[in-house]
Amino acid sequence: MKKTKNILVLTGGGLSPSLNPTLYGVITATRRYNYKILGGVSGWASLVQNGKIINLTNFDIESIKRRGGNFLRSSRTNPFKVKNGLNNLKDKLAKYNIEGVIAIGGDDTLGAAAKLYQKEKFPVVGLPKTVDNDLPLTYFSPGFPSAAYYTAKLIAETKEDAAYTYSRVYIVELYGAKAGWLACSAALGGADIIIPPEWQFKLNDILTLVKKKYEANGNYCVIAVSREANITGIKGAPDRQPDGFSKPRKEYVCLPLQDKIQSRLGLTTKIIIPMNYVQSGNPIKLDMEIGHKLGRFGVELIKNKKYGCVAVIDYAKGKFTIKEIASNKFLIKTKNMGSNMFNQKTMQPTEIYLKYLKTLIGDYNFIDKNYQKLQQKICKK
Repeated sequence: MKKTKNILVLTGGGLSPSLNPTLYGVITATRRYNYKILGGVSGWASLVQNGKIINLTNFDIESIKRRGGNFLRSSRTNPFKVKNGLNNLKDKLAKYNIEGVIAIGGDDTLGAAAKLYQKEKFPVVGLPKTVDNDLPLTYFSPGFPSAAYYTAKLIAETKEDAAYTYSRVYIVELYGAKAGWLACSAALGGADIIIPPEWQFKLNDILTLVKKKYEANGNYCVIAVSREANITGIKGAPDRQPDGFSKPRKEYVCLPLQDKIQSRLGLTTKIIIPMNYVQSGNPIKLDMEIGHKLGRFGVELIKNKKYGCVAVIDYAKGKFTIKEIASNKFLIKTKNMGSNMFNQKTMQPTEIYLKYLKTLIGDYNFIDKNYQKLQQKICKK
């Protein structure tokens, strides 16, 4: 009788609309090979702390096929920072007879997986996800297309409805500690000013542009800003979320910016912080389909004992494909937006960025141009 493999799947880090579809792909693929599939609840904590490990082999998982969220939960547990973490991990592998681990996550989760393989020859493979879209060597990071869609939709509705109705400035603070991919997706929703974290911006330049856009629109405008945008004379607050990877993060840069706009321009300014909102909700078609394929691909990597690899996405001739690369090559550096993708003077992404984004979410029209024409007739009276 053929021996049955025991595989464990876990997720770590932030929420992504692609997570449940990826888990669906993993679990359904293990069933084809009659493997036993275990779920590590709350990420690495399931192996290095007292987290749960649950047998998912016979679970009914059809509800997660097209759904956002993460039924296995997550954490920011760093296996190298937990006391006796590596010993606990080895004990859990032996106790459950685990022959391979599939880790789904961003740079921290996949970085831990790479380190475990390099230092301990831990039998792990990695599958990517992050709404920040800052993972290198992959055409896009799963979860980003859906988050970009929800961001553009929110921006369009905020601008056309709230900002216009109340003659206000709205600042929308978005994810993107190191890269402005998500903030720049606000351009599809008509954001007037976008402030990504890759470049330093002068406060006076921002205020000048706010006044110009506000007046040109008919006394309203919307600003999209990355949570760690670099603006002279402005600092965000420390993010006090527990973080096993000890990365100092900031947030609420929108608050001092709001204060400067109101005090120096005299414009009523409101704030929207839709952080977890754009990570939530059902995935768009691309994220769902790629999630399923990534999950299946991860199981194939385990089946063929290609440990220490990470799956990445290629794009050529209108088609997305998946391949594996060595994890030590994957996490060399963050994928920032290049200067060819953003115009610092106009504070808008270029056509190169917009063309890239449309390969992910299509030509969806977030802006109601007929309604905007009606609004402009009112503004000009």
